[in-house]
Amino acid sequence: MGCKVNQYDTDAMHETMDRNGYTIVDANEIADVYVVNTCTVTNVADQKARKSIRRIVRQNPKAKVLVTGCYAESDREAVAKIPGVTLVFGNREKADFQGYLDKLREFEPLQIEPIQHDPVREHARFSAGISHTSQRTRALIKVQDGCSAFCTYCIIPYVRGRMTSRSLTDIVSEAERIAASGYKEIVITGVHLGAYGLDIERRVDVGDILEQIHPIEDIERIRFSSIEPMNFPDDLVDRMAALPKCMPHFHLPLQAGNDKILRSMRRRYTTSEYARLVEKLRGAFPDVGITTDVMVGFPGETDNDFEESLQFVREIGFSQLHVFRYSPRRGTPAADYPNQVPPGVSAARSGRMIDLGNRLGSAFKRRMLGKKVDVLVEDSREGKTGQLAGFTPNYLRVLLDVPASEINQVASVKLVGLENEMIQGKTVHAALRRTVANAPQPSI
Repeated sequence: MGCKVNQYDTDAMHETMDRNGYTIVDANEIADVYVVNTCTVTNVADQKARKSIRRIVRQNPKAKVLVTGCYAESDREAVAKIPGVTLVFGNREKADFQGYLDKLREFEPLQIEPIQHDPVREHARFSAGISHTSQRTRALIKVQDGCSAFCTYCIIPYVRGRMTSRSLTDIVSEAERIAASGYKEIVITGVHLGAYGLDIERRVDVGDILEQIHPIEDIERIRFSSIEPMNFPDDLVDRMAALPKCMPHFHLPLQAGNDKILRSMRRRYTTSEYARLVEKLRGAFPDVGITTDVMVGFPGETDNDFEESLQFVREIGFSQLHVFRYSPRRGTPAADYPNQVPPGVSAARSGRMIDLGNRLGSAFKRRMLGKKVDVLVEDSREGKTGQLAGFTPNYLRVLLDVPASEINQVASVKLVGLENEMIQGKTVHAALRRTVANAPQPSI
């Protein structure tokens, strides 16, 4: 559940289970062991985690149910009290996953005391890494974990711990293993990517990661999952523009388009600084996709504040918007702020922001129609006709008229139409670049 950092952690645990002789089955199938990797970014995320755990226990009461992730970290006691849960362990204990698997065979019923860690004070502990993922075409690489920004609404620093950078050597080694497994695209992910390297005396930053991975022969595309506007390295845009494998898409969380609310959130940038960064990106990358997160209903947000935020989002012209209603998280400063926004007001603001996001997204897609772009064909059938799909460099989802033999190939596509907000692509040249002969194919 949750963010790409959690997805990477799931891939790492998946690979550990593979090495231990487990067969991974679909989440809806009957299994002997279930691992639930939870999110806690909102109250809704907590509810989804509890619902999933209870569904699993009903489905197979005899199974061992292991619960980890951010919700397990934030409220371990509540999770442990759910009937049928075997073991609860937090994010820092994911690195101990091999030990927990070993003990699964020793206890019946399982009674394991998880290793205790203090996520606020401790640095991240990284797993041995991955060589394949649950996807066939792209792989995530987690390059840092934790966050030291402590935005006033955010629980993540409390459940992920202090910002910790992974060594550049480990990152490159993992990228090489992923390339050898046949993957064409790497997504660089972390909790606070822009801060990578700050904890190791600023010797490296995210630009160094890109420049080290870029020469790997079989990798054709490199993306960031999300990068915060604060700590965005000054020279990163120019360095990326010189690396043709870097895709022109940036997810830049905005959170609010109003300076007063940004200060109250402790976001450490202004709307004018954010706008200048977007302008710089658009100057360097034609047709760049700029996506974002926006929160509505933050404590103290007045009608005028919201209208300013709405207008700023409109002026930036994002290609996609993720809208969240503020959710008080226990232990964060904002949970105790006065002037909490009533749920009905927050819901109405959310509806208006979502509507604007939909209109901006549609306008961006229409501007792209008629253009020729490269699309990495994925093993995913979508739309009414069940066509294969993939992403453009600027992160637009496209339906493709290509056969299954083109999965994990880069096709040259003309964007010809828009139906129910899905872009239809017509192949100009299929299989533009073939998989290297005899390269091992990723596991499914």
